[in-house]
Amino acid sequence: MDLKSSSDNMHPIRGGRGIQEAQVWEAADALLQDGLRPTIERVRQRIGSGSPNTVSPMLERWFATLGKRLEGRSPRLVDGEAQQLPLAIVQAAQQFWDVARREADQVQVQKTEAARRELDLQRNALARKEADLQQREASFEHARVALDEALVSSRQAVAAMETQMHAQQQESARLLGDSEAEVRRLRRALDEAVASKEALREKTAMELGAKQRAAEETEERHLAQERRLLSEVDRERMATRQASAELAKMQKAHAADAETARSALGAAQLALQHEKTAHSDAAAAWSLQHQAAQVELATLRERSAGVEQRATDLASQLQRLQVQSEREITQLRESHASTTAALRELKVPLGESEKAPPRRAMKSPK
Repeated sequence: MDLKSSSDNMHPIRGGRGIQEAQVWEAADALLQDGLRPTIERVRQRIGSGSPNTVSPMLERWFATLGKRLEGRSPRLVDGEAQQLPLAIVQAAQQFWDVARREADQVQVQKTEAARRELDLQRNALARKEADLQQREASFEHARVALDEALVSSRQAVAAMETQMHAQQQESARLLGDSEAEVRRLRRALDEAVASKEALREKTAMELGAKQRAAEETEERHLAQERRLLSEVDRERMATRQASAELAKMQKAHAADAETARSALGAAQLALQHEKTAHSDAAAAWSLQHQAAQVELATLRERSAGVEQRATDLASQLQRLQVQSEREITQLRESHASTTAALRELKVPLGESEKAPPRRAMKSPK
């Protein structure tokens, strides 16, 4: 019985996509009879068609029944009789089976050796990881101790900072109260100085106006008196001229009248001299009064300037105190904000470290 008839009698024909399972089995038997190992590619070349996905399961089923066929037992019966392969095919298949078994044993040994090496590598890696874990646990323990110490020192620092901040707040409140009291005092002093300055300015203006009016009245009186004296002098001059003319005309005839006129002229000159002397005295008195008024006006101006300077100094001092108070308040606020931020930053890590659960040490694999 040849290989083809044996294959047809041993296997039913199963439908596939383009090829039948019987075709695959016949091609595998033919390759085996030729001394070649049936592979998917060789079977496809033998058949001339078929995809690897279709040929692969059919070829695996062929290999699954090959052992029973080599032992002389057919996996299927046709008309109740066992079908056996020819002796040449059985011998070739036996040789191929032995070669395949040796190759499979070698492959299994190689896989076992590779698995053993892989296991050794994994064991070494696990040992290294265990050592690393132990070292990390020791590092974590040191870090935990350092963190506990840092936590204690941080809490102490926080307590000290809170105490210092409380003291600074009290000092700031005291300084702020003192500054506000000083500002109120300076404002009252400035208001009083301004009021005094205004009152002094009004009084000085009134006195100066009165003195100016008195000086103007005195000057008007002086001018009127001077005009009166000048008019009198002019009248005396006219009278003197007239008397001189009459005296020249009547010199010889009226000697007595000339003497009388001369006496009257002397009296007039004496009166004019008295008037000039009185006018000079009045002018000197007015000059003294004017000088006194000027001196008093200068004194009042100096006092007003002193008051203005004092008010300006008080305003400058008030402004400096306000700027200094604002600067100190700003510094205190910045210090309070930085202290609050530092406390917040310290409290957040402390809260996280207290909430974090302790890590358990990993057990080394036995």
